[in-house]
This record gives sequence, C-alpha cells and structure tokens, in this order.
Amino acid sequence: MKIKYIKSGELVDLKSRINANLDSYAKPEAWLTEYFGHDKWFLESPYPFPEKLELLMPGSGDMHNDFENTKRVYTALKEIPISVAIDERFWAYLTHTTFWEYMRARWPVEKGVKTKKEGLSYLTEHYFFMANKDRALIRNGLSRLWWYGYVSYDETREDPFELTEVLLEKLDIAQQLLERKYSRNSQITKAILSQLLESKKNGDPFSFFTRLKFRPVMMHLNAVGGVTILDSLGVADINNIVNEKLEQIKDSPLTDYVEAEDGAEESAEA
Repeated sequence: MKIKYIKSGELVDLKSRINANLDSYAKPEAWLTEYFGHDKWFLESPYPFPEKLELLMPGSGDMHNDFENTKRVYTALKEIPISVAIDERFWAYLTHTTFWEYMRARWPVEKGVKTKKEGLSYLTEHYFFMANKDRALIRNGLSRLWWYGYVSYDETREDPFELTEVLLEKLDIAQQLLERKYSRNSQITKAILSQLLESKKNGDPFSFFTRLKFRPVMMHLNAVGGVTILDSLGVADINNIVNEKLEQIKDSPLTDYVEAEDGAEESAEA
C-alpha cells in the first residue's frame, strides 16, 4: 500500500464547501468517493504506507491516548520525507479516509460546532490545515501526532520516546513549544524537553511544568529568535537561555507575562 494524497483541485473544492458539507462530517463512514462521484480524486505516491497502522480510540481526559498514538504514527512513518510531513493533501486524505473513525471520535463535528462559522474554523483546523503555518501542523488531527514524535524522538536514549512523554504531559506544553517558528528544529525542542525532564526528576520546586512558568520561557525564546538565528545555537546555548530566564522570573509576577502574550495572540488573530 502506498501513501495517497487528495488531488489539489479536489482539496480546494472540499475546503471551499466545508459549511455545505457539515452534515457529511457527522456520517459514520468516509464519504469522499460518494461526494466526488468517482474514485479518481486522489493520487498515489511512491512512498509505502504501513498497512497495520492502527490508532487507539480517544480515552478520557486531556491526553486522549495522544502519547500512545504518537508512538504508533511516528514509528510507522518515521522515514517519510519532510516534504510529505508538511503536505496538507496527505494528512487531509488520512483524516477523511483511513482514520475517519478515529477523527469522528477525537474531533466530532457535533461537539465542536454550533454555528456555520464555528464549523468552518473547527473543521479547517482539525481535518485540513489552518492558514497559520506555525500552528497548522500541530492542529491537524493526525499530522500533530507525527510532529510530536519528530521533535521529541531521541534514539540515543534507552526509551526513544522519553521526551515525547514529557512533551505530552500537558497539552499546553505541546502547544506553547510547537506553535512557534523554531518549533520544527528538533535540537531546540529536545533541549527544552530535556530540561523539563531533569527538572521533574530532581523535584525542582521551581519546575516550569506549569503554564504560568513555561509560557514566559517560550516567549523569551521567541524574542531571542528575533535577534539571532536559533538554529545556529547548540544544546548548551539553549540550556543557558532557558536557565537565565527561569532565574529572572523567579521573583516576577508571572501573570504579567501570560497576559502580555494573550493580548498579543488576540491582536494577531483579530
């Protein structure tokens, strides 16, 4: 079996008619062949797709089996080129066909949509790619699982997914770390996750696992990225930047940082 893509023209058609197709997103079975009226709406790539890749259905709570599914997806698709990993056509094919049952359970349209405006946003975000490129890969219902693995998998560790578990301990950590311009540099993300892990192991009373402590550090790295090339920094450099920021905010009102970023995000999304 080969990796398949939705054809570009059909993808544009599908995205332009999300509101018209809202009822179809509540169907128990995949429906694109019925919708297009033929079975020529996709292309086949030369890359193999694992026939036994199955996802666990969402569990309870925030995790929804994301950690186990990340291990399955990344292990099975670890060798795909980055050009495939960033291709909306590939992930949209999977969200609408191969893993339709999983998507219906994880992001049911009935739960996330009350109005047509909400439907357009909700389905674009989880079943396709949203316009914000830094967030699109982490918001799509399936590409997010591959990217969680890509930025955290470390084959030098006894458990290569040790940092992945740290990444997904709290969903806010995953979002704050990965929805930034430097997020696809695995050296940077693994350096940060390694510090989170050490902080947890050492019982650091100033562990920055909490949202109030983690977000200011990520904001600072983002700011540093505006005046230097983060990709050129080594692990020791990243560790120093993070540690210096942690020391700085120990005695600072952390809510100021969070409110500042919340305001910036609202302005950017307006």
